[in-house]
Amino acid sequence: MRLALIVAAAENDAIGRDGDLPWHLPGDLARFKAATLGHVVVMGSVTQRSIEARLRKPLPGRRTVVLSHGGYTSDSDLVTVVSDPEAALDRAVKISAELGTPVAYLAGGASVYTQLLHAVDDVLLTRVHAEIDGDAFMPAGWLDPFTLVREESHPADGDRPAYSFLDYRR
Repeated sequence: MRLALIVAAAENDAIGRDGDLPWHLPGDLARFKAATLGHVVVMGSVTQRSIEARLRKPLPGRRTVVLSHGGYTSDSDLVTVVSDPEAALDRAVKISAELGTPVAYLAGGASVYTQLLHAVDDVLLTRVHAEIDGDAFMPAGWLDPFTLVREESHPADGDRPAYSFLDYRR
């Protein structure tokens, strides 16, 4: 199984503010959905709570492994809660095998990305072409082990900044 990190990050590597995305880019949301639908998604409890606040339920059509150090529970059979990063990877591998999917996705937040970056094979980055005032950031040098293999640019639209889809491989 391959592990793909999927993230939207500003030019200054900001990825969040106040427990949510600091932008609304429908193209990025569509890319996330298309990539992750039918797969396992690993995320932290802050990211999971943000999704549940927006959707009023876990991500549909996906199995979610939530890395939480306590305080997060779920009664959904689509959500598995673990307390250790390596346990999150083990569960993602097991569930991916059950589903017959060759890729699991690491979907944030910053702490989860930092803890599991060593295991990532691919990066699906939406680079937001703006400096964003955030409180969650990707770690310094996080893209250093990866090589760009695909790029697709999208122009600014009204108050939405320009962005690019950048795919990397280790």
